[in-house]
Order: sequence, then structure tokens, then C-alpha cells
Amino acid sequence: MATFSKKERVIAAILSATPGLKAFLKNIYISINAKLHKKEYIIKVMEEPLKIHLIDPLVNYDAESETFGGYYDIATVNNKGQLLSHISSVPSVNLPSDSVPVDITITDIHDGTTKKIAQSKAYNWQQGTRLHWLNEELFVFNDFDEDLKRYVSKIFSVKENSLIKIFDYPVQAIYKDQYFLSISYQRLLAMRPDYGYRSLPPLQQSELKSLKDDGIWKIDYATSNTTMLHTIEDVVNVDIKDIFKDCTHKLNHVIIQPDGKGFMFIHRYFQGKRRFDRLMYSDFETIKVLIDEEYVSHCYWLDNETILGYLKANGENGYYYLGLDGVATLCPEMTALQLGDGHPSSFGDWIVFDSYPDKSRMQKLFLFNRKTKQLYCLAELFQSTKYKNETRCDLHPRFSTNGEYISFDTVYEGKRRQQVIDIKSILSL
Repeated sequence: MATFSKKERVIAAILSATPGLKAFLKNIYISINAKLHKKEYIIKVMEEPLKIHLIDPLVNYDAESETFGGYYDIATVNNKGQLLSHISSVPSVNLPSDSVPVDITITDIHDGTTKKIAQSKAYNWQQGTRLHWLNEELFVFNDFDEDLKRYVSKIFSVKENSLIKIFDYPVQAIYKDQYFLSISYQRLLAMRPDYGYRSLPPLQQSELKSLKDDGIWKIDYATSNTTMLHTIEDVVNVDIKDIFKDCTHKLNHVIIQPDGKGFMFIHRYFQGKRRFDRLMYSDFETIKVLIDEEYVSHCYWLDNETILGYLKANGENGYYYLGLDGVATLCPEMTALQLGDGHPSSFGDWIVFDSYPDKSRMQKLFLFNRKTKQLYCLAELFQSTKYKNETRCDLHPRFSTNGEYISFDTVYEGKRRQQVIDIKSILSL
């Protein structure tokens, strides 16, 4: 397996202090390795103990366009086997365009019947429109209101076959039909365009320095009442550091606790181009730091008290179980794979996670049981070097709402496609 060594990762970490140089050298190094380690196949799926096959529910509906689901923390398949997808009429190897919307569709994964619901201009290749199920009947997605000149979120009812609610704020995370949390996608466009939208201009430098009117908003689902829950200034003032005054700040990756009583988020700040991370927790009244060793990547709630994340703890990067008391315990099985950062999500005791492309440009999809320690490599998929930076295609695996399917995005055939794997046979072992 042509994975990147610990030495190579240390060099990459050192180069993080000079992002421009790192990006230049990284692209050269990746291209060389892709040729040296090229595999004879573009996909390999698990044969033992059970043969796995991929399902492309939209291939008969729209094989020419590109399809994708979104981020790893949201479910695109519900209990009925209905799949939510974005369909792009333009190649996703290019940056998203504010003039070309994506279609929002719902597909029966059993027979492939597909219905177009709407279009949206509020999307990116990484997180889509934040399209996902609230329950078995309702789903949410973001859009841009041309008249109001603002990003909004929309609720669609499958039962009523219509849009039933429109909110004046875009969704970042939502808790059932009770409330949702929103952040500034204009700030993201300025500081991390992978996750921003392009229908409004990015915030200017002077606007980025304003921390009192930006942050995390809470919107009541029933009444649409909106409150600024925490400003960025509030977050910065928690365990404040001298360096903060010289930095630009953003909040991202908001994920609500399973019981809805709190949420985690990443406070990411930049001194010049050098990045620092803190993982934070809020109970809607107070904010606290969960871990602060300068590096936090993708995290997910395993239960109301435990977070699984790829981060630095005790001086070492790895997958950790993190409690709300800030105590981090290494997950040795996942870390030992030495794949670096991935995107974990869970259902019960099962964890699905992915890897970035290795030297041969192959990404891997894993299923792990944290109680039994069973570990399966479900698939290995190719990603061309033409997909990079904002146009990269992380697998972003996510469980269906009943845990019987895994959906993910891939470009192994040269275009972005949302795929589904039926894992019921593995769960029954």
C-alpha cells in the first residue's frame, strides 16, 4: 500500500508554515508519485467475507451529468431507500459557478426512479447545499434568493410533495424539526472557499476583522425566530491568547449533539497563512475548549458524551475518542493504518471512514466496529490528479438513517458520482 510515511507527513507539517511553497512542492510530488505507483485498476471492492458491489442509483437517469451527495456528517439515504442528490450539468473538475445551478433530486435506490425537486445556486463540491434528511419525510437544502440577495434554507416535504418552509438563513446544522444553526458562508468564501458559496462576494479584509456581528445563529424551526447565539468575538474571548489579535478567525464544521442539547464546532484562526485550530463545545449558553493543540480536523459524535476525531492530542496526530471533559484517548486500530486524516461517521458501534489519495492516487473506504474491532476495507477507488484543492473529491462516507447503507462521492470513472453500498450482510455477521 503506497501510503505516505510518517517522515513525509512531518515534512508536510513543517511546510504548513509556508502554504504557498507547500502547495507548489506538494503538486509536483503528487504527480511524480502518481506515475511511479500507478495501479492497473481504478476500482477494487471487498471480496471477503462478502462480495460488495457499488450501486449508482442515478446512472440510468443521468449518466452524462455529475452527481454528488455532500458532507460526511449528513444522511442522504433515508429508511425508505430514498436518496438525495445534487446533479451538475458542468464538469466538477472546474470551480462551482454562481451562474450554473445544481438540480436537487430524490431517487429510489431500489428501482432508480428519480424526481427533480428544485435547483440551487448555493453549493460547493465539498458540502453541496447541505442537502440532507431531517426525518423520513422532510429534507433541507440551501439556496440563494435573487430578490433578497441572501442565502436561505428550504424545507421540502415528501408527503406533501412541496416546499413547506423557507428560512432567511442558510443551514449549517439542524436538529430535527426544532432548530437549526447557521454561519456566514461569505466568510467561508473568503477564508476557505471549498465550503463557501459564490452568489455573494467574499467578505473583505476589513469585514473579516469585524468579530461582533458574525458568528453562529440559532433559528427556531417553528417560529423562525433568530438569535445570534455566539459571536466570533465571544469565541475568541474563551481562553484568549495574545496571538488572536494578529489573526483572522472563522467558525466552521458545526455538528449538533445527538440529543440536541449542545454542539461542537471548530474555531480556526490564521496568522498570515499559518492555520491553527481549536475544537469548541457550546451548551447554547457557555462555550468551552475541548482540545487545543493547534490541529483539529474532521470529527463526529459517537454518542452524547463522546466525539471521534482526527486531531492532535498529547503531541501526536491520530484518531481519538474525545470526552466533553477534554480527555482524549487514542483509537489505535484506526490510527495504526497510518492513512492520516479521514472523514468518520458512525451508526451504533459501526464507524465508516475514508482516506485521502495515497501515492498511487487510490482512496480507501473502511468500516470499523469499535466494540468487536472488526475492520473491513470496503473499496479502493482512483482519483485523478486533475481533481485537487477545491475540486478534489473526498469520499465523505455517510450512513443511511437506518444504518443499512453507506453513500459516498467518488470520481474513479473520471466524473463525480454519488454511490451507495448495501452493508446489511456485513452487519449480520
